[in-house]
Amino acid sequence: MADAYTVLTEKLGHAGSERLTRLLKRLMDGEEAEIVASLPSPVAELATKLGRREEEVEKKLDGLFGKGVVFMTSKGYQFARNVMQLHDATGADVRQDAVWGRELLDLWEDFCQAEWYQAWAKGIESLNVPVWRTIPARKAIAGGTKLLPAEDLTAILDKATNFAVVHCPCRRVAGRCDLPTEVCLQLNKAAEYVIARGSGRELTREEAMKLLEFASEEGLIHMAPNSSEVVSAICNCCTHCCIFYYPLMKYGGLEKGVARSRFQAEVDTAICSGCQTCVERCPFEAIEMTKVPGEKKLKAHVDPEKCFGCGVCAVTCETEAIRLVEARPPQHIPA
Repeated sequence: MADAYTVLTEKLGHAGSERLTRLLKRLMDGEEAEIVASLPSPVAELATKLGRREEEVEKKLDGLFGKGVVFMTSKGYQFARNVMQLHDATGADVRQDAVWGRELLDLWEDFCQAEWYQAWAKGIESLNVPVWRTIPARKAIAGGTKLLPAEDLTAILDKATNFAVVHCPCRRVAGRCDLPTEVCLQLNKAAEYVIARGSGRELTREEAMKLLEFASEEGLIHMAPNSSEVVSAICNCCTHCCIFYYPLMKYGGLEKGVARSRFQAEVDTAICSGCQTCVERCPFEAIEMTKVPGEKKLKAHVDPEKCFGCGVCAVTCETEAIRLVEARPPQHIPA
């Protein structure tokens, strides 16, 4: 019979990976790995199969749930469905820093850089529809603009029943920027999960909205699943660390993995002060300063080919010279 860690690396799509094996060994000992490799299975069957008492197996599974290794489903505990789920669940939990320090995070970064990022980018190439979508910052939208429910942060929060925040696993693992980490907003069942685990902090709806406004002011990009359905999370991402933006910008496939919002930044050159703050803030390097006829100062210009319609540039524009305007039809958001 194959070693339990070998079984688990195979389940995660990286059979025999030495880096992933080292990471899994840090997350669970051999006995725990044997239990996880046998999932999904009722506790009674697991106990019989492994020759252990049910209470012992149940206690082990509860501990693994707390560490983010296994997840409760309608069929009982199951192992992470993919690398991303395991990365997010284990990387976001700041409580484990007291146990592992940066060791676990460094193991994740080593595996991601050496193996997973490139494999992930290659896998994205086969997608017909991007997995995630950029959500426009609320304060960046031009007045009078009609928003669809799936892109309206207020409407999204109004539909949600539970709210929680966790630390961004991407920035914790990568550590390539100093932007805030406690900004990953969880909604509905995702919020219930992190609250049950103790890895997230419960929020009110009002606190959730303030969190989103804080994130955009800090220069973070709102992202949510690319669907018109009720969302489970709104990530607040940077292009330095995010497991979508960073590898897909490095290896290609960004357009395949992340959809633009329906909007595009537009500059009113008459009131642009030429301060260049938007150039510094744009995560996609879509803004440059150009010469405008009749003006002494250089003015901001947006390259529509690079703009993802996040609104980060507009949120802190002191003269309000930049606003997001509709550039794509409602059909841009898939059902």
